[in-house]
Amino acid sequence: MAIQQVDHRRCIGCKTCVVTCPTDVFRIDSGTGMAIAKYGSECQICHMCENFCPVGALSITFDKYMPIVTCWG
Repeated sequence: MAIQQVDHRRCIGCKTCVVTCPTDVFRIDSGTGMAIAKYGSECQICHMCENFCPVGALSITFDKYMPIVTCWG
């Protein structure tokens, strides 16, 4: 999963990640009012959420499982 962490000590519930994510990964938890990566496997590692988060509450990794296809010809 590319979303490494949503730091709930920093998250202010501004919904910027929800609005900026082009693949609809984030939701706001109704109990805490903070962001959660509800559909983290859908992350395309565009870094929009991380770049626009005003408090730096998101951590994205460059690691996303991608099968390696090898052709022996």
